[in-house]
Amino acid sequence: MPGLDAARAAALLADLGPLLPGLASPALVVDLDAVDHNIAAVLRRCGDDLGGRAADRWRPHVKTLKAAALVRRLWAAGVFRCKCATLDELQLLLEAAAEDGREDSLDVLLAYPLHEAAFHAAQRLAAAHPAARVHLLADSPDHALALDRWAGPGRPLDLHLDVDLGMARTGSPPAIWSDAVARLSSLSHLRIVGLHGYEGHLAWSQTDEAAAAYDRLCDLAAAFACIGTEPLELVTSGTHSFSAALDHPRLNGGSWRHRISPGTVVLSDLRSQPAAALLGLQQAAYVLARVISRGSDRVTLDAGSKAIAPDRPAPNCRLPAWPGLVALSPSEEHLPLRREHGALPEPGAAVLLVPDHVCTTVNLYRECLLFRSGHSPARAPVGASGHRLFSAQDLLA
Repeated sequence: MPGLDAARAAALLADLGPLLPGLASPALVVDLDAVDHNIAAVLRRCGDDLGGRAADRWRPHVKTLKAAALVRRLWAAGVFRCKCATLDELQLLLEAAAEDGREDSLDVLLAYPLHEAAFHAAQRLAAAHPAARVHLLADSPDHALALDRWAGPGRPLDLHLDVDLGMARTGSPPAIWSDAVARLSSLSHLRIVGLHGYEGHLAWSQTDEAAAAYDRLCDLAAAFACIGTEPLELVTSGTHSFSAALDHPRLNGGSWRHRISPGTVVLSDLRSQPAAALLGLQQAAYVLARVISRGSDRVTLDAGSKAIAPDRPAPNCRLPAWPGLVALSPSEEHLPLRREHGALPEPGAAVLLVPDHVCTTVNLYRECLLFRSGHSPARAPVGASGHRLFSAQDLLA
């Protein structure tokens, strides 16, 4: 897999060298050179022939990044449209854009169906940053009508319709949305600007199934063409299906604007192997851990389920510099590794781990260490990790 490079992991450990005596582990380490490499690789895949408009095809999901310092690498590459799932992520984006004087460039889709309290909290966040464009998501026609009631008077809110293309997690099937065109044309406080069709149930190899799903989405877009004054935006595709979407002729050739939304590709992980191979991604996010115990054919690290990929089964990570070690099932603070071949690291030795799932790994950390060639390491907050308390009114002291 591209990016699982023992030499690069060794170089990062060398960069960490002066810090290691005083740096406790586990710690999240991010290679900014690899981040910029990966962003450029996605933009090339979005279309060299588009020139500077390649960024117009990508609305990356920032659930992977969760840090303003990393989001700013997207902005530096001209990618100002993005997608998020939590109020914490929305707040981070809006506040970072305000700090940078880029509110008028930011365009963010909160791609999660909100209940009423969360809706009002999101509405307050958006109202505090009026120059930014914030889109909301409707789970069903009834939910869209409820959002319209909750919105009340004021500036119309942009709305995407969540289309269930077979994942059966959120959204409504195309037929239900199609039957509701007349009902939704009377929304008072919302304007329908897009369709969100996330096909996350499909594997990289299921290109025929993906093509059929995109055809259904395009048919639905044609049915909604009568609503609104601007072309609809069709948002599809995370890391495991974006290439099929970019190659789909109808998504590319309709009267709508199609955008893909992979976010994991910015940092990469083990689950993203097909995308990493296609794009030539470099691994950008690692967990620094240390050996805390050693047996005859086993070592244990201080990086259990509270430190790396808690949602993934064993092995939930790999060690580029120690390919003969295989991760076993973790406990909360411990990660045992079985020796299959080669040597064992010494007690106290620092190692770098590549997570199987980087999104859930980043979410475990409040800060990360950033590295870039020719620069000193810097610490940065992971501002949208976890969940803060949000209230529609200032009722919580």
